[in-house]
Amino acid sequence: MWRFEELLPGPPNVSLGEVETPLLPLLRFSERWGIEAHLKDDGMLPGGTFKARGAAIGLNRAVELGAPSIVMPSAGNAGGAWALYAARAGLPITVTMAKSAPEMNQLEVEAAGAELILVDGSIADAGREAKRISEATGAFLASTFNEPYRVEGKKTAWLEIFDRLGDETSMRLPGSIVLPVGGGVAAVAAAKAAREVIELGWAVGAPPLIFGVQSDRCAPIVRAYEQGLTEVHAWDEDPETVAAGLRVPAPSEGDLVLEEVRASGGRMLAVPEDEIVGAVRALASSEGIFACPEGAATFLGAEYLAREAALVEPVVVYNTGAGSKYAAFLSH
Repeated sequence: MWRFEELLPGPPNVSLGEVETPLLPLLRFSERWGIEAHLKDDGMLPGGTFKARGAAIGLNRAVELGAPSIVMPSAGNAGGAWALYAARAGLPITVTMAKSAPEMNQLEVEAAGAELILVDGSIADAGREAKRISEATGAFLASTFNEPYRVEGKKTAWLEIFDRLGDETSMRLPGSIVLPVGGGVAAVAAAKAAREVIELGWAVGAPPLIFGVQSDRCAPIVRAYEQGLTEVHAWDEDPETVAAGLRVPAPSEGDLVLEEVRASGGRMLAVPEDEIVGAVRALASSEGIFACPEGAATFLGAEYLAREAALVEPVVVYNTGAGSKYAAFLSH
């Protein structure tokens, strides 16, 4: 990811050996859907999650700018990734999580030597606790969109994709991107990456359509999209989804995510919660890709969009983590 240094802040003083992750052709589903389709698999990054991209950039800048310590809320994977990078940097970090966050992520945070604080409620309640701790201790609050560098880190996934689809002379932009949306950083990062490579002349053509996927058990941005709203209101039901990364009932910058998705010509959609585990199995058994539940939900969304002939090729489906971290969810 660091080879795109012209578009990134600061040098990689803190690193866990980030690699370019595979862009895999979906051989059987391309044939089934009748379009060129690929899957970007970020499950091979440190901690088995795309959150490593934001943590790598964010921790580098925190160290460079002299942050004494960090506090952040997390639905799961972000806390684990930031704890690992903070350990690498030697920077104290506190992670707040809902008690319902995946046990694997809780163990990951504690194993990395971070302070873990569990709260009743959802990620929104964890966010309020993190803010309180920041105000009381002076720790830097690294919540979603509170600092700009997580977006910069996640932008690198799309730069890798554009480069891999292209040739020796230029990058190639996908026609459509299908990605999971919890807090929505990945969607904003995808739009930003496309704008930058076009403005630089590194790629030509139209920016990709962005399709954001949520579970129908927690779909605040989908609801706002379908109701034609410009503001996203908090989900007023229990956010019960096996995909912890989608368990974000009140995304802080949901309005921005909605704006970027609409501007791209794409849309938000919700997939049935009770079909997500089946999608994990379908993707693993047909393509050999063991996706996390968020990635499986995204794949499921792509399946629905393909049936509607809504996708423009080439299509890139984004798997954000390793399914092996959450093998227990297959028993649901």
